[in-house]
Amino acid sequence: MKKIIFLLTITAAFILSSCDKDSLGVSKVTTYATMNLNGASTLFWQLGTTFVDPGCIALEGTTDISSRVVAVSNVDATVGGFYNISYSVANSDGFKAYATRKVVVTDLTDPLNGYYRSALTRKVLSTGATANRGPYTVMVFAVGGGKYYIDDLIGGWYNIGSAYGSAYAGPGIVLKHSDNTVTLVSASNWTWGPCSITAAGATVDPTTKTWILNTTGAGLANYNWKVTLTNPVSF
Repeated sequence: MKKIIFLLTITAAFILSSCDKDSLGVSKVTTYATMNLNGASTLFWQLGTTFVDPGCIALEGTTDISSRVVAVSNVDATVGGFYNISYSVANSDGFKAYATRKVVVTDLTDPLNGYYRSALTRKVLSTGATANRGPYTVMVFAVGGGKYYIDDLIGGWYNIGSAYGSAYAGPGIVLKHSDNTVTLVSASNWTWGPCSITAAGATVDPTTKTWILNTTGAGLANYNWKVTLTNPVSF
């Protein structure tokens, strides 16, 4: 019995010794970088003026490493629309931190800019059955030349109402004519394949700031949405 105990003790000591040697220099403490944006995470910028990125502050503990921040931007301030800036920085051990900013390039003086409340009626064309949803929040902003970006031409029906997320919004650009009728200029495809949105028979009342869109979508052609946008809150 004593011999067995002695051998077990030697084996345990050998294992512990081997583990110490193998782990020598492997464990290390690192201080991860933190990033804080200068200014808002969604920045509104005047169309046609030179864009100046406010940047961000990066710290590794208490050490300022902002000079090491790499920014990747697609902002073109001569063209109205949504843009993105991504920031990254590596700490002393090469571990990276990230931050992002959205930039909205628009004519900031346009009175139709704002976050609107949407009231929605969806009609099933094959049966005539209707359903209502809302109010949700829809963003509208001028992109120049009488054109406006609307971030969901179906007013948030799937994006917000069905909680599917922004991939199921139907953003597009519309043109406001002198008689206050509105026609579609372009629209993004949905997650459901080639489902381009159209907005036929749309109007806007600049006095009451009310948009009315009659929207259908290829690929979802069994439906029609009447989207009423009212009571905008300025940016």
